[in-house]
Amino acid sequence: MPAQSYAAPPKAAEGVPFPAPTPARPAAPAAHATRQQALSALEQRYPGLWRAGQLGRAGSAAVCPTGYDALSAELPGGGWPAGGLTELLTTQGGAGELRLLLPALRALAGAGRRIALVAPPCLPNAMGLAAAGLPARQLYWLRPPAGAAKAAQQADMLWAAEQVLRSQAFGGVLVWLPMARPEALRRLQVLAQAGDAVVWALRPAAALRESSPAVLRLLLAPQPGNVLSITFHKRRGPVRDTPLLLRLGGMEAATRTAAWPVPAGAPAAAPSIVSSSSQSSPDAVLDRGAPAAPAPGRTAAQLA
Repeated sequence: MPAQSYAAPPKAAEGVPFPAPTPARPAAPAAHATRQQALSALEQRYPGLWRAGQLGRAGSAAVCPTGYDALSAELPGGGWPAGGLTELLTTQGGAGELRLLLPALRALAGAGRRIALVAPPCLPNAMGLAAAGLPARQLYWLRPPAGAAKAAQQADMLWAAEQVLRSQAFGGVLVWLPMARPEALRRLQVLAQAGDAVVWALRPAAALRESSPAVLRLLLAPQPGNVLSITFHKRRGPVRDTPLLLRLGGMEAATRTAAWPVPAGAPAAAPSIVSSSSQSSPDAVLDRGAPAAPAPGRTAAQLA
């Protein structure tokens, strides 16, 4: 095989060394600071924008304090989202969901806001709720008509919840939805976004198999010793693999003064209808009709 020629490396001229290789320049701190400023400006311009590795912010809407520091630290904005739907899923009724929400409901009542209870599964106890810091004049209880089929009752209560949100006259709305289609939840979410109410939908744990437009989705399970296990299935922030164990306050010993609830067949210590005025009729019925007009200065949301 013939020999292959190759070019010899060039020789440096006598007395003239080769130039030393230029070292790679480290990233300038100014460029990093500029990038951070650009990201901060983007987050300020779009409040709903958040990074996957950090908790999202509340955006333009405020939040309602939870009353529990450990829970607030895990929620975007540090509280229950106002102007958005929160879904609370329970493994069983009476898992401690009302004790969990009691500090937030007290804060809303203390600010003079109305609170609506839409289709609760048990009879509200007006005396117990008042003792817990929720005066009857700020509570509204909406119940389905007696004797109607379950499907009709569910449809009526969804319609009532939509009218409550359209009115934008309530600071807190709790609606119990044993069964609900995704489009019904989407309507509640759209209407919640148009106002500043804190909206909780209480549903069974089996609903986890379904998608949900809620901005926050928590699974609640009772544990021994007044401890509530909270699993974060959906939030604007990083995934939390382990549940949060939150110790709740104890319940009153007497059923007649319990904050929530009394069984439907038990005698109530106060009138079972929780109304805003002593002149309200206990047999008042919320009939379907024209949608409620929005509060002055606000526009009703368009249903999706």
